[in-house]
Amino acid sequence: MTQATTLAQGAELTPETWADFVARLRHDCVGEGVRDHHTADAVFLVQQAVEQLVPEGYGGDPVIFDGCEHSEPVPDFYEGCCDETKAKLDKACDGSFMDSDEYEQEQALKECLPDYSLLYVTTRWETLNQHFTKAAAEAFIKRKKHDYRKGLRIYADASTYSWELNTIKAAILSGRLGLLPETETQGGSSCN
Repeated sequence: MTQATTLAQGAELTPETWADFVARLRHDCVGEGVRDHHTADAVFLVQQAVEQLVPEGYGGDPVIFDGCEHSEPVPDFYEGCCDETKAKLDKACDGSFMDSDEYEQEQALKECLPDYSLLYVTTRWETLNQHFTKAAAEAFIKRKKHDYRKGLRIYADASTYSWELNTIKAAILSGRLGLLPETETQGGSSCN
């Protein structure tokens, strides 16, 4: 395992990691990085994709559900089938399963693969956590993406009305708030 070199990667708070953090904060919130998101008072949210079942005709995308919490888009499902299963599905549709309408696909599944269903899903994004910098959000995704198989994304949000957060961020960027040398009476224990 590589050693963390930044606060975003979980490194200790040192003058070097603090300076790196301030440089990244400046880049992402008032520097060149603003071009990537065009958001005032930016904070970086990590969001997870959450699929939600919806009735047919309510704008959902058709997916094949295997009855055990696994679903995939119809083309991906069909591509993953063996030749024998593809032939059965095609025969049940009197032609090509993939060229059939959703009703015919659903009937073919019931006939050939009764444990499988054609369902409709929409995807919404649910916020997991918030970061000062894009690099910290990226580091979280790199570290935890295996736990979120439906996907993660970074969403640059405006913290315009988060006055405390914006005041602290402005104080860090102006140098009014910074890292002081540790003294023996301060210890070094975390707030957790």
